[in-house]
Amino acid sequence: MQEVINKIKSARSMALLPHVNEDPDALGSCFAFAAAMRSIGKEAVCYTEDDIEDHLKFMGGEYTIYNPEISLAERHDLCVCLDCGDLGRVGARSKIFDEIGNSVNIDHHYTNTHFADANLVDGDAAATSEILTSLFKAMEIELNDEIARYLYIAICSDTGCFKFSNVRPKTMRAAAELLEHDINHEKIARLLFDTYSRETLLLRSEIVRNLHSYADGRIQVALVDDSMFEKCGANVKDAPNLVEIPRSIAGTEIAVCIKHQNGVIRASIRSNGDADVSKAALVFGGGGHTKASGCTISAESFEEAERLLVAECVKQLP
Repeated sequence: MQEVINKIKSARSMALLPHVNEDPDALGSCFAFAAAMRSIGKEAVCYTEDDIEDHLKFMGGEYTIYNPEISLAERHDLCVCLDCGDLGRVGARSKIFDEIGNSVNIDHHYTNTHFADANLVDGDAAATSEILTSLFKAMEIELNDEIARYLYIAICSDTGCFKFSNVRPKTMRAAAELLEHDINHEKIARLLFDTYSRETLLLRSEIVRNLHSYADGRIQVALVDDSMFEKCGANVKDAPNLVEIPRSIAGTEIAVCIKHQNGVIRASIRSNGDADVSKAALVFGGGGHTKASGCTISAESFEEAERLLVAECVKQLP
């Protein structure tokens, strides 16, 4: 941790990079980090590859959509990657990482490749934001309501509102300390987990009608492609957590959601039991956590991608 602290303290201005297809932990960590840096007189800007998902705009943090035509080497002297298991997770913004040439990596994925000059990785942490609560405490940065709110949203999201197996006593203590600030837990939980557009609900019903079951129901697979989004009038950026649909079926040990969009096949994998789904994801160059991982699959067809991934998931069943 001290090496990371030294780099942050010596930096004048920081470029913050969440992973592509940002989730609340990645965004909340970036927004909290930026606010914390402002509180000690430093500049920090969150750069995304695209506009963030509509359902996350309630978070209210500031971000800049990356323009590859503009060099950021003169503006920033440190690049901070947050919630990124490897450099590939920042996409085209790896150019920022290379241009600045001075980097920090803060993450909670145990498959993290320690790709930066200084790395703060805790695979046991429930969220990257949980690591930040410890980092800010070590740096003696006093949390205000804004910083605490971003951190709380991030922890709440990555723990499934504290119902996932990644929750530790340390996680609950961190959340309790954050709740000492002006935070509306009920509103945050509702916006994260219980609020959908009508179109998204139609999409979810379409997915339910087309679920595939394997290994006597121990593996459940949801399939989503462009045509389903078009049929329901849903926006791909406003349909999060679709893997929770197959995961919620009784008897499911491994849940899979495979999305085929714009010619790219991506998969989210979740474990309800003892299966280590990160091992299945690693086969395809992905990774993540024992209970929650993801990958991009190179396959000739949607059907082939499903067959290949299910075969790897079967190997992980206890």
